[in-house]
Formats: sequence, C-alpha cells, structure tokens
Amino acid sequence: MQFTNGEEFPLIDPALGTPFRTVRLSTVDDVGVAVDHARRALPAWSRTSWDERAAILKRTADAIRASASEIAAVLTQEQGKPLKEANIEVKRCADTFEFYASERFRESTEQREIPGKLAVVKPRPIGVVAAIVPWNFPLTLLANKLVPALITGNTVVAKPAQTTPLATRMVLDRLYECGLPDGVVTTVLGAAEVGRALVAHPDVAMVSFTGSTQTGRAIMAAAAPRVKRLALELGGSDPLIVDESADVAGAAKAAAVGRFFNAGQACIAVKRIFVHEAVADEFIDLLAARIDRLPVGDGRTPGVLMGPQHTESQRQVTLRQIRDAIARGATVVRGGGVPDDPALANGFFVAPTLLTDVPDDAAIMTEECFGPAVPVVRVTSFDEAIERANASEFGLGSTVWTRSRENALKAIECLDAGYTWINDIGTDHDILPFGGVKQSGFGKERGFEVVDEYRELKSVVVGDSLLGESL
Repeated sequence: MQFTNGEEFPLIDPALGTPFRTVRLSTVDDVGVAVDHARRALPAWSRTSWDERAAILKRTADAIRASASEIAAVLTQEQGKPLKEANIEVKRCADTFEFYASERFRESTEQREIPGKLAVVKPRPIGVVAAIVPWNFPLTLLANKLVPALITGNTVVAKPAQTTPLATRMVLDRLYECGLPDGVVTTVLGAAEVGRALVAHPDVAMVSFTGSTQTGRAIMAAAAPRVKRLALELGGSDPLIVDESADVAGAAKAAAVGRFFNAGQACIAVKRIFVHEAVADEFIDLLAARIDRLPVGDGRTPGVLMGPQHTESQRQVTLRQIRDAIARGATVVRGGGVPDDPALANGFFVAPTLLTDVPDDAAIMTEECFGPAVPVVRVTSFDEAIERANASEFGLGSTVWTRSRENALKAIECLDAGYTWINDIGTDHDILPFGGVKQSGFGKERGFEVVDEYRELKSVVVGDSLLGESL
C-alpha cells in the first residue's frame, strides 16, 4: 500500500545523467495515513499463526526469484550498479525472505522453573516499525528490516530512498500478491520532512534505519521523547590490514572487490588499507593491476563491472575527498578524477582511484568515503596497523590478511568493529549478526539474534490456583 500524494519527483539514470520517469512523493499527511493503516492491521497480523506468516514469506521468496531479471533491470536503471550486481542483490533479498521463514525462527513460549508457580516468557511484537532504507542496496537493506519484523508479528511502514523506489515497489507487490493482508506493510516516499514525521509519529514503536551517522543522531533525538526502540546501522570507514606474512595476491583481490563493488557505495566497503612496508610495493602493484582490468561503464553494457556513483552530489563528495588528499601530498597511482572515456561524460562516473602517501588528516582518512577511491598506508608493524585502524570514529567492518595465528587472534580481540573477516572477502551473511560499534551505530541486522530487535519479552507468573488450567 503506497501513500504518495505529494509533488512529482524525477528519477535520474546515473549512467546517463538524464531523467527516465517521475514518481510522486508523500506528504506529511500521507505519513499519518500510512501509520494508521499499519496500526489498524497490527492486531490481526500479530495473531496470525507463525506458519501462515512463514508461508507468505516463502511464497514471496519464490516470486522474487521468478521475476529476478525484471527487478534487476529496474534496479540497475535507478541505482546505477551493473546488472551482475543487481542480480546478486535481488537473490540476496529473496534468500532473506526464505531464511527468516525457517523453523529456526518459530515462536514459542518458554517455561521456567519457579516452585509452586507457572512461569513463562512470552515473545510479543513491538508494534508498528518504521523501516528507513538507503539507496545503495535498496532491496537487501529493506529485507534486512522488513522480514524479521514481519515474522515476529509486527507491521511496517517502509520508507525507501526517494531516488530508488521502483525495485522496492516491485518486491512489495510480490509480497502482497503472495497473501500479505492489507495494511501490514505500507510505504511512504520523500526526503527529510517525511522521515522526521515518520520517526516522530506517536504510533511508531520502533525505527530501524540504515544511513549516515549524522542522520542517525537526528533520529535518536526525535525518538527520545517517546523512548522508541531503535536499530541504527550507520556509517563506516572499514580498514583492511595486510601483514608481512599474508597472501598478498589474495589480499589485493579482497581489496579490489571490497572497495569497487557497487562503485564503493557500501557501508562495509574497504575504505582504508594498512600494509606492512615489507609487502607494500607488491600489494600496490597487484591492486593497481586489478584496477587496470576493471571495466567501468553503463551497468547494462555486457562485461561492465563498475558503474557510476548514484548521484552527481555523491560524485562531487568523492571527488572532493580525492582532491583533498592530492592537495595534502598524496600520490595518485591510478585514477584520481573522472574517466577519460567521452562515452561516460554525462554519467556520474569516478575513475577507480588508488592513492598512496596519504596523510592521516586527509578527508579520505577521517571521513567515510562512499565512492571508488582508496588510500594505501605503509606501516612498520601489525600493532601499528591495529592502532591506526582503530583511530576512527567508526567501527563497522574490518578485514585482516595474515598467515600468523597470533595476529589473527589479536585482530579479533583488538579491532574496534562489529564484523571482522580474516583472509576473506568482506560480505555479510544471513546467519551472522551485522552491526557496528562507536559511531557506526547499535542494534543488529541479520543473524539469529535479529528477531530479538523486533519483539518484546513478557514475563508471566501464574499462582497455584490456575496451575491446572491451559494458558
């Protein structure tokens, strides 16, 4: 159910820099109507059996897979990522629908021992959940919030990014076609004014948000008067550490994938690289060679592996960070600006960029870089790498390449991050909780634990006069 009765908004194809259609945004009044529909749908949905809720999610997973190529094509046009990556995202979205419909998440009332009494812990839904989703992974990040909320009996008001609403609508259409009752999921679309109205609405019991740390702080402040439940997955400046014992070729591959997937527009993208000086030259050469083999262009073109930035404003932020590093003395190994190809002149492209000799106070080191540029810093020891990796306000993901068991264990214990990959390419998995520390937020997505974010646990004690009665 969509509530969009405001002004028209043009959607821009990032690869071409031109509008391809318009959508209608929501008004603040639309927010109230959407929340009211979700509130009124809550009692019936929360009483719906777990089996019925799971069956709807499973059917939706199948329906998404059946139309994956259609959804992926729309996602590429509105977001800019290559079709290969768009298809991966659609599959991940479907997998999440199926994962949380598994028996592992079946609800149960747990009985506990109190002599002479009946004591139980009963899970209950929180209520109406606001799911606020960014533009970089609009489907997987929607599913991360929506599906755990639904399987635990909550209703949801989803707010996709106003620049990427179309693939989201296609997924939600499949959900309703597969039997979701009216009002259980509603959608609003708009910028900050709409988001503020949604977060502050008195009937919204929880806000689940992925986006910038600055916006996360504003949501915390807006939610505070009513003490709302929050799950905030915020910014990151993820380090990758390579020690002198590492598989340097494997590390370079992990760095290339981790930095340039989705044109670097990922919270858990590799954003700062610390390499032991003994292997730094080899690593830089291998990473540069991978950049040389990285086809950049329109994501609908066969063979393209990196598309444009999502918006012109996002491109300008990335270019500012690159230019700032150069002005402070950084060496440009590859890239450093926009691509030379005249066929890409109208799109929002940034050449994949590799920088060395970057000072610690450069913007690309202190801010989150949400684009295809990465600094490589030489270090003299693993301890120095850990210290410099932790010298950030963020703490989302981290990656270490080493053949040293001692260094691996030290990284696990000492890195300030919610996720650490050892000798692996960084990607999150449904079975593991995902979330950050420090300014990267709190609360978890994915994993078995995420359902606890979306439910209350009610303790019940029954005296002996009712012990023989069924509850």
